[in-house]
Amino acid sequence: MKKLIFATMFALGLGLFISCASEEDNVQNDLPETVVAGDSVKKEEPHPYGGWYCPDNLRGFPPVNIADWKNVPVVNGRLATLEETRNGSSLIHVDTEKYPNAKPLDMTMPKLARYFNHSSGKDEIVIVIQALNVQNDSIVGFRYLNGGNGSAWLKEVRFLSEEEIAKIPSSRFVAFTQNIQAFPAEIYEVLTSPKYSQALQDVFDKGHSLPADWKKSSKLNFIYPQRGKVTAEFGGDVFGSRYIQIDSEEGENQYVEKVFLLETQPLKSTDMQVVFGPYGGDFEVQKALITRWAQKVKELSEGE
Repeated sequence: MKKLIFATMFALGLGLFISCASEEDNVQNDLPETVVAGDSVKKEEPHPYGGWYCPDNLRGFPPVNIADWKNVPVVNGRLATLEETRNGSSLIHVDTEKYPNAKPLDMTMPKLARYFNHSSGKDEIVIVIQALNVQNDSIVGFRYLNGGNGSAWLKEVRFLSEEEIAKIPSSRFVAFTQNIQAFPAEIYEVLTSPKYSQALQDVFDKGHSLPADWKKSSKLNFIYPQRGKVTAEFGGDVFGSRYIQIDSEEGENQYVEKVFLLETQPLKSTDMQVVFGPYGGDFEVQKALITRWAQKVKELSEGE
């Protein structure tokens, strides 16, 4: 399995603005040779644009309900500007002085595609919002439906047909931000420690229908009974912020729980970003339940 690194929005030099970190397995091959004056040969620096994974960039690229995928902002027919990589219209800004032959691919965005995410263990639906050629490599940038973004080589994605798109069931994500007057470490303790599982279970499982050992199968003090089999779990520090992601799958149905804790001003204030779903017919029920759950997390965290 590829080892992936999470990261928040940052700039990588003058030639690239992208909100994620690289897959270690996607290191570049031998550098291409370039013939220069005097028949000397030098190695050309590889581009850094493919194989990025940033599921925690929920502010820059919030979740998208499947019915709205065509409405995401994109840049077509040209390379993106630096500003467009900052406002959610694109992912990658190429320094054309460094890579003068870079150009957009001849396709119109957005497009729905499948991409196997080695970190989540799922063949996920993504919204491709950028496609370009750099140093003879064809690269795509995309948004995950559940928020965040990534990039890959063109050969790693499979674009969906109109017939396939029409068969995707309607579903929506529960997504909101809860401000909590506590430090991220205090909130993370409430979210993950078995000490608080009973108090939080009383909110989302009033009938106590879950098995007694449910906490053993979840890093988070929350569980959706219809989530399916867990394919991947992550919980920990991400460049100074706390982040939790739990991925599940049952047949064609995919589910995720994301919680990102971003410390804000004033001191001892944290924005807890929540993305759970997607949900179908039970969306309103789950939205009310998760909202109450987040309020209880706030209450327990501020009471510490």
